[in-house]
Parts: sequence; C-alpha cells; structure tokens
Amino acid sequence: ADASPPPPPDAAGASDRPASPGERRRERLEQNRISARESRKRRKNMIEDLQRTVIELSRENKELNERNEGLRTELVELGTAHPGAVDLNRMLSCSNARGGDAAVGAAGG
Repeated sequence: ADASPPPPPDAAGASDRPASPGERRRERLEQNRISARESRKRRKNMIEDLQRTVIELSRENKELNERNEGLRTELVELGTAHPGAVDLNRMLSCSNARGGDAAVGAAGG
C-alpha cells in the first residue's frame, strides 16, 4: 500500500529508455543526411583543390616547355655557329626520346 507512483519522465529519463523503432529510424536517417552532406562538401572541396592544382601544373608545364624550346633553339644556334663543338645529334636525340623533335628539324637532322 506504500507504493509510490513512478517519477514523471523528464529529458534525462527519456534518453534512458530505449527508443521506439520509428525514433531510431528517424535518428539514423538524420545522421545519414548529415554524413552525406559532409561527404558532399568534402568531395566538392577536394575537386576544387584538384582543379586548382591542374591549373597550376598546366601553367608550370607550359612555362617549362617554352623554356625547353628556347634552350633547344639556342643549342641549335650555338651548334650551327660552332660546328664540331657540340654533337647536336647526340644532344637532341636525348630529348627526342621525351617527345621533343622541333630542334632536330631546325638542325636539319
């Protein structure tokens, strides 16, 4: 007869009891939405970083190709001005293996 009524549920007590399957599903879906949003944001940032890197490396590659072409032209001019001082065929064949053949055409090779 001394049975006291159970305490009223409060915010702390509500988290102690197991959530219903519907509540658990809603929480899981919300966490999934948050995770998906963060994943999309990370992917977007990564793609933007990669695009900036591509632009930067393309610019650097263009500058290096222009410098290489200028040096090859200078080498051909020096070889023409001083025959026998530099073996142009050997020098230019090394760079031809990497795909450059413009200087060979200019050297008549």
